[in-house]
Amino acid sequence: MDGNTITNDNIATANNDAGDAVGVSKPLKWYVAVVSNNTEKVCAERITALGYDTYVPTQKELRRWKNGRRKIIDRIVIHAAVFVRCTEADRRHHIVNLPFVKRFMVDRAAATNKFGFHPVAVVPDREIEKLRFILYNSDAAVTIEPLPLRLGDKVRVVRGKLIGLEGNIIRCEGHDTSDSSNLDIVVQLDILGCARMNISPMDLEKIGG
Repeated sequence: MDGNTITNDNIATANNDAGDAVGVSKPLKWYVAVVSNNTEKVCAERITALGYDTYVPTQKELRRWKNGRRKIIDRIVIHAAVFVRCTEADRRHHIVNLPFVKRFMVDRAAATNKFGFHPVAVVPDREIEKLRFILYNSDAAVTIEPLPLRLGDKVRVVRGKLIGLEGNIIRCEGHDTSDSSNLDIVVQLDILGCARMNISPMDLEKIGG
C-alpha cells in the first residue's frame, strides 16, 4: 500500500480532525415530517437512506380478514407523520425540500412569532422513548388523539382556502368535538356575524389558553 492510498481509517481520522477544527457539533433533535397517508414507512426508509434516524410509531395488531385469514401487522399509530432526528439546518435546508415531505409539524401550544406563525415542533427524546415504551408494552390498542376543541374556544383555520380565518366556536351539531371526523360548526366572525361550515378539527388550532 503506497502513501497515496485512501483507507477508511484515513477518512475517519480526517472527519474527526475536521470536527475538532470546527468545534462543537450541532445538536440533533426530533422533528415531525408531515407526509401523505399510507406512505409513512416508505418515506421513513427514503429519509433513513439519506443518513438520518427516523421513527414511525407502529403497534403490533392481529388483523382478521373475512375469508378467515389472520396476520400480525404493524399498525400505523400516527398517520401522515415521520419522526426525523436531525439538525435544525438539515431540517430547514434539506429535508423540508424533499418532494414527499409536505411540511413539518408546528407547536400550536407555543407562542407565535411577530409574523403570527407557531415555531416548528421539537419532540424531546424522553417523549419519543415514552411513546416507544407504550407502543411496545401495551396489550390494548393505542391511539393518539388531538386535544379536543370545546364550545367557546377561539380558533384559527390553519389549512385550506380559509387559512388564517379566526373566530369562536359557538355550536357543534351532531358530533362530539373530540371526534376526528368533520364537524358542522358555526364560527362567530367579528362584525360580520356567523358563518356555518363543515370543517375538520385537524384544520383548526386553538388560540390562547
